[in-house]
Amino acid sequence: MGLSTTLSNALSGLTITQSNLDVLSRNVANSGTAGYHRQSVSVTDQTGTSSSYSISTGVQRAFDETLQSYVTTETSDSSAASVKATYLSQLQSYLGQPGDANSLDSVFGKFQTSLSALTASPDDYATRATAVSTASNLASTLNKLTGQIQGLRQQANGQIQTDVNNVNTALASLEKINTKLGDQNVDSTSRAALLDQRDRLVDQVASSVDLKVSYRPDGSVALATRSGVGLLDQKASIIRFQPVTNITANSLFNDSDTQNGVGKLSVITPSGLTLDMVKQDVLKSGEIGGLINLRDHVLVQAQGQLDDVAAGLAQAFSTVQTAGTTASSGSATGLSTDLSTSRPGNDLLLSYTVGGVAKTLRVVNVNDATKLPLNYVDAGGTQVIGADFSAGAASVASTLQGAIGSSLQISGSGTTLNVLNDATANTGVNALTARTTSTGVQDQGLAVSLFVDSGNSDFTNSLKGNGQKLGFAGRIAINSSVLADNTKLVQATSTGTTGDVSRVNYLYNQLNGMTFADPPDNTSGVGGALNGTVSGVISQFMDFQGSSVAGAQADNTSHTDSMAALNTRVNSEFGVNVNDEMARLVELQSAYAANARVVSVVQQLLQSLQQTIN
Repeated sequence: MGLSTTLSNALSGLTITQSNLDVLSRNVANSGTAGYHRQSVSVTDQTGTSSSYSISTGVQRAFDETLQSYVTTETSDSSAASVKATYLSQLQSYLGQPGDANSLDSVFGKFQTSLSALTASPDDYATRATAVSTASNLASTLNKLTGQIQGLRQQANGQIQTDVNNVNTALASLEKINTKLGDQNVDSTSRAALLDQRDRLVDQVASSVDLKVSYRPDGSVALATRSGVGLLDQKASIIRFQPVTNITANSLFNDSDTQNGVGKLSVITPSGLTLDMVKQDVLKSGEIGGLINLRDHVLVQAQGQLDDVAAGLAQAFSTVQTAGTTASSGSATGLSTDLSTSRPGNDLLLSYTVGGVAKTLRVVNVNDATKLPLNYVDAGGTQVIGADFSAGAASVASTLQGAIGSSLQISGSGTTLNVLNDATANTGVNALTARTTSTGVQDQGLAVSLFVDSGNSDFTNSLKGNGQKLGFAGRIAINSSVLADNTKLVQATSTGTTGDVSRVNYLYNQLNGMTFADPPDNTSGVGGALNGTVSGVISQFMDFQGSSVAGAQADNTSHTDSMAALNTRVNSEFGVNVNDEMARLVELQSAYAANARVVSVVQQLLQSLQQTIN
């Protein structure tokens, strides 16, 4: 091997060492930079006529597509779990822990205690005032909690808007990076920097929406949601969110754009195709998916349960229960009831026996044809059917007969409904009770509409439209007549005395004895049906929400741990270890010194040779 070849090899070694030193210094300088992937010099061995040598073919970037795909998936799932845990923890802080001074159950307990005290001293002004005050505080608490729940839903909408803006910005940037990566003239160092930026932007998009990422040979990417909706190919799609300005308990998602009360989220593809992302259930995870689930389901369910509490309170005090009167037809016997005072939302309770098996059925007065037919078994095991009482007792009898079958004889005339056995020992009508809503504070019986709806109107739990119960916790108030004169809380008649305990005892027994039950899946369709007295419903509500928070926090912790494990692996595979780089620096310094020494020796030999020739 000649001197020229030796010099060439040494100079090649110096060049490679210098390239390695440049990359090493870049690695060390970016050791704390998020998303930076460790770089290295790619070296290829070459064979010459009389020797072998090495050349640099560019800069390589540490990357594993499979590992990165795991990270992308977990980023979306972690973001969804995190936002749910955050919002439910906030809801828990509003509700308080069971037994806390200002928690819903404690506020109710104070009202319950004041009502108990009133049964002993109905003629005491201070005791009546306390009962009214604690009732007002309970209504105010329900109002406040409704406002806070809807505030969380409004906050979710605002966060969706921010996330949508961030995703659109990231997708537009990725579109530009894809174009640059497609340029084969980009040097390897610049390409590595572009790939780092590409992965940061993919992570940013993945934190908001769930992603499937396709990596192309040139380093560019194509993005789609897990449901298959494209977000980026040659061009970026645009996500558009049209929020509403004010979300209330009545603001619900609806497939009909004219009835949708929460805003519209859509994706517009480069070809101009527009797809509603909520209607089509496009998003399976990511922060936006988590926020939509909170806004349209989880928080709606919490509001529904709160409305159950408010509805139970109103109905416990305002319900007039009228037992059926004896009726017969030939040898068949049973009971009859008058439907004339029933209002939409009021009901009938029928208890009967067939073949020795006791059964209970509730018939609800439904004046909204879109809600019929109505037939389900509630959380308490009672069959519930709907009938339009305004069509007359005969129509109600026909509906009831269809639900029960031929085991009972059911008929109606005018406003009178008759339910009779089959004249054998096989069936029996045990009880038929009409439950209506009190129409005044005095001279209307022992019941009273203490808790009322907007405009001091009675709460009947009408199912018309979205139903009177929806958002009632935000509207519930104390009857203005009772606020103005607390004697009306205890005086059932205008000529009665404040010392009469009849009404107070009735109200106290109703509060502690009347039961309520949700449909099996509640209003949101995600479980959490409540069943029991008002106290029991409140307890179940608090327990359910507490369990939901605990579950969300546990899920978030699990995803946080998974993300931490993945990040540890990413740092190991892609990150910069400064100690390793420093050890590499020593090796490079030695190699550089060796090659420099060779160059120096060759230079000296060449000079000596030149002098000899001269």
